[in-house]
Amino acid sequence: MGLLRAMRIGWDRLFLGILAKIFKFNRWHAAAPTSARPYRNTVAQIVNELRPNSVVEIGCGLGGVLSRIRAPERYGYDIDEGAIRAARFLHGRRIMFVHGDISAVSPKRFDVLILVNWIHELSPESLDSQLTPLLPRVRYLLLDAIDVANQNGYKYRHDFVFLGARATRLSITRPLNEGRSFHLFEVLP
Repeated sequence: MGLLRAMRIGWDRLFLGILAKIFKFNRWHAAAPTSARPYRNTVAQIVNELRPNSVVEIGCGLGGVLSRIRAPERYGYDIDEGAIRAARFLHGRRIMFVHGDISAVSPKRFDVLILVNWIHELSPESLDSQLTPLLPRVRYLLLDAIDVANQNGYKYRHDFVFLGARATRLSITRPLNEGRSFHLFEVLP
């Protein structure tokens, strides 16, 4: 890691640490700014290539992915109420941020559903049961898979077999030095 990047990460962590005290969100978000988590740019690039009109991200945190996506309608959901308040502060009204989990998703139809950097805490059965109600409402699904279970304390390494005949895998993107891959699916009608 170069000196300039290390300085940028330090500055970003300091800034987010101050926001964490103000908005009272989980300090994990302050330790993981986008400058230290380049996968967010990869996710945004994958989604932007689809040219979506509407995007929903579950587990949006401070909006680091959604703020990089070019879509007229963007919705971010997170269970950390403080993170949602901070995301609204950081990104204003350009993105609709909602305190809630996957069951709180309100748009009737949307183009892309993003679930990255948290699904590894769920068993494939649990992830399947939470995703199933949303599949008829979405065209594309973007999920991440870590390379090795128990990496960074993650419990599960998903292969997404549970999607079966409900979605077709369009691509797998594996950024360098990331330890994860991003799987883009098209949900079948």
